[in-house]
Amino acid sequence: MGDLARINTNIAALKSFQTLTDINTRLVKAQEHISTGKTVNKASDSPSDYYISKTLETKINAVKRTTDNIERGINFLQTNDSRLAQVADILIEMSDLANQANSIAVTSAEKQAIQQDLEQLRMEVEIILESGVSMKLYTGFTLAGLENVSLTGNLTQNALSTLTINGTNVNVTGSQADLDATITNIDTALDIILRDEERLGSYIRRLEVEAMVDDVESVNLKASLSSIQDADLAEEQLELTKLSILQQSSLSMMAQANSAPQSIMMLFG
Repeated sequence: MGDLARINTNIAALKSFQTLTDINTRLVKAQEHISTGKTVNKASDSPSDYYISKTLETKINAVKRTTDNIERGINFLQTNDSRLAQVADILIEMSDLANQANSIAVTSAEKQAIQQDLEQLRMEVEIILESGVSMKLYTGFTLAGLENVSLTGNLTQNALSTLTINGTNVNVTGSQADLDATITNIDTALDIILRDEERLGSYIRRLEVEAMVDDVESVNLKASLSSIQDADLAEEQLELTKLSILQQSSLSMMAQANSAPQSIMMLFG
């Protein structure tokens, strides 16, 4: 009769219980995979895959931080570029007014009116440069992706000294020499601003390219991470269904194994 006659230790029931325990463990894992969407949730699931996945997550986070810094840098430079663009538009208008005054057909009264316009525009340039354009551009400030590029140098810092336009050298009401100097000073100031815009534009473009490179790298890293830890939900659901059926079968077999020794009692009838 084998194990059936050994009532003190029900081997069949113990084996059924062992099988049931194994099925329950696999069932819990399948449920965890479905609920988290990942097959690797802790180191014990797969030590090597866990290590690789955590390393990839660190790299993905680092790329994201770099991308965020680059985007802030682009916004910073674009803000300053837009201010310089405003200054350039004003200087173009000032150049047009100064050249308008450089005509024998323009009367002294008209020159006085032009001078008034020039003075107001000059003051507006000063306000934009001194309060609008960030001085961080002129103190060795560097941005992510531009670590080896210093933004110091020819960028406009002082509207009065660097741009060579101030209350004394913008004058269309004096001599012809004064008027010619005024036109030259305004055109020189415009050239400085346009060169600064050109530099900012090249920096912005470089950062935009760097951001695109980081986007591609981020997608590739996420694809690698997905291939390691993401669960196939269809497969996991099939596994869960199979294990649920096996669980019910094991419970049934365990119940039969527990009741089997009772048949021995017939020998004592």
